[in-house]
Amino acid sequence: ANRQPFILVGPEGCGKSLLLQHCFNELRSTQVATVHCSSQTTPQHVLQKLSQMCMVISSNTGRVYRPKDCECLILYLKDLNLPRPDKWGTSQLIAFLQQIVTYSGFYDDNLEWVGLEGVQLVASMNPGSSMGRHLLTTRFTSIVRIACISYPSAEQLEVVYSAFISSVIQQQLPTHTVWGAARSILALASSMVGLYAKLKER
Repeated sequence: ANRQPFILVGPEGCGKSLLLQHCFNELRSTQVATVHCSSQTTPQHVLQKLSQMCMVISSNTGRVYRPKDCECLILYLKDLNLPRPDKWGTSQLIAFLQQIVTYSGFYDDNLEWVGLEGVQLVASMNPGSSMGRHLLTTRFTSIVRIACISYPSAEQLEVVYSAFISSVIQQQLPTHTVWGAARSILALASSMVGLYAKLKER
């Protein structure tokens, strides 16, 4: 499969993690290693996660990290633009990820080359204008795919709410004469979305 590195960008609470989790669940023979980024996150945190999820194999080109129990490991970095750059404006984490994406490997602490096989980089983040967020270098963003999403529309929210309400009613009130009807569920979902919109305006 063509597993290219990509970043999902969207405002807080728009459903980035849920969307990615749904996509990950659809993949076969794939595991996800999640790194929750903060202002203090460094390449060492990523290396620790890789060493937990991968085995080291010796090859004719040197050591290689490969996933332990699956064909593909997704390295998911949440809030990628939170790590704080140094005084020269360089984020060590982003520089490290750029090396991984460009060369499919990295230099360890002993300056020995370690290859990466079967690892896909996926990240999510809020837009760079948010408080505490930092811009990613164009060198990095030019070598990864970027997808942007926004908050769902009222119609989309009604579909989501209807599905959620239907699931709850099927479990709690499976034979109810009123709430068993699809139009009643849709009406309730529409009312909930309307109320949410009114509260949001305040």
